[in-house]
Amino acid sequence: MRGLVLSGGGARGLAHIGVLEVLEAEGLAFEGVAGASMGAIIGALYAAGHPPGAILAIARRARWSGFFPFVPGRRAYARRRLFAFLKAHLPPRFEDLKRPLVVPVVNLVTGRLRYLSRGPLPEAILASAAHPLLVGSVELGGERLIDGGVLDDLPVAGARWLGATEVWAVDVTGGEEGPVARNALAEAQRAAAIMGGALTRARLALDPPEVLLRVPLPGVGVAAFGRLAAIVEAGRRAARTALG
Repeated sequence: MRGLVLSGGGARGLAHIGVLEVLEAEGLAFEGVAGASMGAIIGALYAAGHPPGAILAIARRARWSGFFPFVPGRRAYARRRLFAFLKAHLPPRFEDLKRPLVVPVVNLVTGRLRYLSRGPLPEAILASAAHPLLVGSVELGGERLIDGGVLDDLPVAGARWLGATEVWAVDVTGGEEGPVARNALAEAQRAAAIMGGALTRARLALDPPEVLLRVPLPGVGVAAFGRLAAIVEAGRRAARTALG
């Protein structure tokens, strides 16, 4: 079984769309999908049967800044907007998907990582993308859950759990170097990127994917949703380079 893994990365995660376009054009099929945070959103759309072109059209219409407002005090608003978007474009349950999907979440109370692959789908994707600063925690199944990317931003283990023996992982995170604005949100984001990068490297050392495709996005921040076209094109270029 060939599995596809899509990392988180905020706006940078829109590069997954360009990668998917190239992989599908090359005739590569994936029997299972794992994704964290923005990768969970794009991965869920793909697992639901939306082709890359349709996902791009959805992304162009979406008001991403309303889902992830980089402004303090808007979490409840963002959570409602993102949930409405997910309900509009996804089936109600994991079991209704065209391809198996798994997404990581973190229990905010226990600190434990979990993988969700059954039950209510929009709620699970909302939880996996629930950045604590931007969206806030999500109540699901009696648990208080946040963004799975906190502990597993490139969930290769999730794809293995689905049964994948050939894993193609797409990492768009980066963002661990470069200038940082002197404000609390920017510094918190960089700290999270540093910690997440260290965790991802440790996980990859223990369980590397068969194919690791990294998308260079210099100068593109996690809030750069207005640069959709350039981000998607960067995904296309990286996939073409990786496939030779």
